[in-house]
Amino acid sequence: MRILFIHNRYLQSAGGEDTTVNAEVDLLLSKGHAVKVLFFDNEAKTGISSKIKSGLGAVYNRTSALRVKEEIRQFAPDVIHVHNFFFTASPAVIIEAHKQQIPLVVTIQNYRLICANALLLRNNRVCELCVHHAFPWYGVKYKCYHESAVESAVVGLMGSVHKMAGTWKKKVDTYIVPARFMKWRLENSSLRLDTGLIKVKRNFIDDPGAGRFEQRDNFFLFVGRLAAEKGITVLLNAFRALPDANIVIAGDGPDKEALVREFGGLPNVRFVGKKTKEEVIGLMKSCRALVFPSIWYEGLPLTIIEAFATGTPVIASRLGAMEEMISHEGNGILFEPGNARELEQAILKYNQYIAQGNYSLYEAARQSYLEQFHPDKCYEEVINIYKHVIASRQLKKNGIYG
Repeated sequence: MRILFIHNRYLQSAGGEDTTVNAEVDLLLSKGHAVKVLFFDNEAKTGISSKIKSGLGAVYNRTSALRVKEEIRQFAPDVIHVHNFFFTASPAVIIEAHKQQIPLVVTIQNYRLICANALLLRNNRVCELCVHHAFPWYGVKYKCYHESAVESAVVGLMGSVHKMAGTWKKKVDTYIVPARFMKWRLENSSLRLDTGLIKVKRNFIDDPGAGRFEQRDNFFLFVGRLAAEKGITVLLNAFRALPDANIVIAGDGPDKEALVREFGGLPNVRFVGKKTKEEVIGLMKSCRALVFPSIWYEGLPLTIIEAFATGTPVIASRLGAMEEMISHEGNGILFEPGNARELEQAILKYNQYIAQGNYSLYEAARQSYLEQFHPDKCYEEVINIYKHVIASRQLKKNGIYG
């Protein structure tokens, strides 16, 4: 099978989406498929006029459409898989793929099409004010994108224009989302997508091997961006009240300096900065459990998948994809989002399991990875989606339906 990936990179803040694309490309290549990636890059813009011009280009970028048309001519793909089109690629790449009659799959990793800031988060709380509106009026009112009403309006325009034009409903064969919660949220929104158009395919990582529970050290672990939406302040307030429980904070972000000033003096809190992937895996194999206190819905956090792969249970917010991934007192423990006191209780409960010699959570965490997030499982899921859209498109061409 010949697969053309299209991906718009965020050069200033490469993250989970880029990791997912690279992993899927490597997996498909390892299975003998012909794969090519067409990258688009967002350039940093300064000045309001430049930002507006760039934002309007996110509605439809003719240059991007021409690049896709030429790539189709040269590579002749059986299927096109778009991972991100915001903002340089633009929905023009979707329209051009449809025009060229190539089966098209689009992965959605966030809520950009129904929320100006893509997170469904405002003032560090879940916000769904714009979910059912064709245009994100509240996103403009509250300056949800880059704290700018103008930029929020321009970003909202991209989603709204293509809702009205039918791009999202009529020009994509299948959407892929990483979690059932995201599928439900998008299906019940202003997108008004047809039933069955969205498929769930989980993300994955290569197997790093599991850490042995009898060799783990006496510390909990946080890995991620040091920013409010990750619930880092909730976590640190909980550990401030638990002087006998140790937490290692691995990561960097906009709130790091303030957090170090407030919590860095605590004897049970250790900031270790940003770590390589290999170093993170090492920490996961050594820690007692991963703590994931995010206060937004998330997509399908790779950090939790990494924890499960290393046989590490996760203590996480009972919210969105986290609630879906974690079986309470099975492969981890859930607590109320933003509730430091309930997180304290979750830590204490977890320590009771360990004191009693109950290591079943470690075994369940590893089993979750093998059953849901292993490369072989995810390859089976994505290849079945590709085969389905190719067969469906062929039926349409033959006039059998549609």
